[in-house]
Amino acid sequence: MTIKSITALLLLAPFLLAPVTAQQGPIGGDTCETATYDPNTDYFTSKITVDNAALFKVRYEKNYKVVSTTAVGNVKDYVLVQCGTPAPEASMFTNGTVFVTIPVKNAASLATTALAYIEMLGRRSALKLVDTEGLVSSPCVQMGLDSKDIIGLEDKNMTLRAEQFNGADVVFSTFGSEPGTEDKSVITSEVSDPGPLNRAEWLEFYSTFFNLEEPAQALTASINNNYNCFKAAANAKSNKPLVAWSSYDAPSKYNDNTASWILSGAPYKQILTADAGGEFYNGTTSSTFTSAADFAAALKDVDVIIDETNTGVDMNAFLQNYQLTADADYKFLKNKAVFREDGIVNPNDGRDWFASAVVMNDAVLQDIVRAVHPDVLPADVPYNWIRNIAKDESMKVLTSADCTAPDAAKPLPDRAIVCSTMKAGGKGSNAASKTMAGALTAVLGLLAVALTL
Repeated sequence: MTIKSITALLLLAPFLLAPVTAQQGPIGGDTCETATYDPNTDYFTSKITVDNAALFKVRYEKNYKVVSTTAVGNVKDYVLVQCGTPAPEASMFTNGTVFVTIPVKNAASLATTALAYIEMLGRRSALKLVDTEGLVSSPCVQMGLDSKDIIGLEDKNMTLRAEQFNGADVVFSTFGSEPGTEDKSVITSEVSDPGPLNRAEWLEFYSTFFNLEEPAQALTASINNNYNCFKAAANAKSNKPLVAWSSYDAPSKYNDNTASWILSGAPYKQILTADAGGEFYNGTTSSTFTSAADFAAALKDVDVIIDETNTGVDMNAFLQNYQLTADADYKFLKNKAVFREDGIVNPNDGRDWFASAVVMNDAVLQDIVRAVHPDVLPADVPYNWIRNIAKDESMKVLTSADCTAPDAAKPLPDRAIVCSTMKAGGKGSNAASKTMAGALTAVLGLLAVALTL
């Protein structure tokens, strides 16, 4: 390691070990231009380069950024203009382009996925409005809702709901814009970006709205490095257990009152399974079954099941839904390898799997490795979202009382342990590793960069 590398690491390590603050340079974080505007000044000293994500890109100009989303072949541009500087002419962009003054101070979120990204950047103070607040799993956002620092959007009185949006600078949504919010709605696609590390890089997408590209890149690097460490450890194993992500759909008016059993083929689940050292299984001739017997026959060689059924929280419900008996001759039953994604919920069964698990993909892979190759990890490694119902692991129910970081500027820490420090198969100081995961993995990520300098 060169002197230059060491110097770079020492200069940046204090930033990584402290709460996220405004980045250095003419403009950054909460800073706004107050002096005379200079068209020759580059107001963005830190710029992201999209490496993994497939569904967004960013272009920088002197005093504005053009963030484009490309989901489903529909390109949508958002022009983010540094406050205190003039916006470019609208005629330079396509009709429907949304202009946003940054850094954003007042944000609304119509989906729970955006909350974790914003909290990881240390910008929970910008969250003013959230929809479907009954599904919010974040303890500190729940606390904000309790104190009215964050307001739940009205879902019955549409006139009041429209008025609530008046105070928002931007509305993050995954479902399209609501009437009256078209000029401030930002449609995100993190859940559609096909790979785990694609999803993690949406931290950088959100960072552009707060001028926090520098900490976002450090966070993304830490998640990537930790993820790849778990991947390498799991794939050092020679055996590849067969893993199915499956669900039961009970008869209802939405499916012609016909029960069905489904094997998921989602690309990100395929990648997670392979990266955890397993073999992904979504059927040989079909992935959807209307016969429980045919479905059971399709599962005959499956070693591990991740049950995604919406209802049924324990092993008895699983057996009933799948029409199996506890002593049936299946590997996943004999292995006690039946998992669900509801390990972290709020009191209303609002699942964190649809919130922080979307961004913390190193912690997600840790969970999947625990299901597929548990001996790769320390024996006392905690589970997050993937719990083993065959071993009666319980759900962790989060409330506002679990908010350990009420300071809205304190970034939400990653739930993963630090892979490079773990002692596989044995007990170790993983409690300390877990509480320091965000800082330590960021330093590890920076170290990898510094070594290349």
